[in-house]
Amino acid sequence: MSIYSKSYVTTSEHSAMNWGSGSLNVLSTPSMIAFIENAAFLYCEEDLDVSTTTVGAQISVQHLAATKIGKTVDVKILDVEKDGRRSHFNIEVYEGDKLIGKGDHTRVTVDIKKFLDKLD
Repeated sequence: MSIYSKSYVTTSEHSAMNWGSGSLNVLSTPSMIAFIENAAFLYCEEDLDVSTTTVGAQISVQHLAATKIGKTVDVKILDVEKDGRRSHFNIEVYEGDKLIGKGDHTRVTVDIKKFLDKLD
């Protein structure tokens, strides 16, 4: 059972051909990773004030099965473990009932102004 789920309709912009990560018109691994990061980001944003956000810090995924472009995939957050400013996610990705990916993702809560000031 998941604690959060987000659906994404795959388009040609999500294909391995488009990303240059392969020669087939199927869901690319970079796009699956982006879906995972986006779902975790949206989950975190529900509890943050306007002066903070989260940034991706670590990701480890397995892309287990191909998905045709045009299909809908569902990113399911199974659980999240908080450790100070870090949130560690256990995530699975499905096309219908078929598990197509799984992994772990870590996001860190940051003060937006302080984070951006460090870039100068």
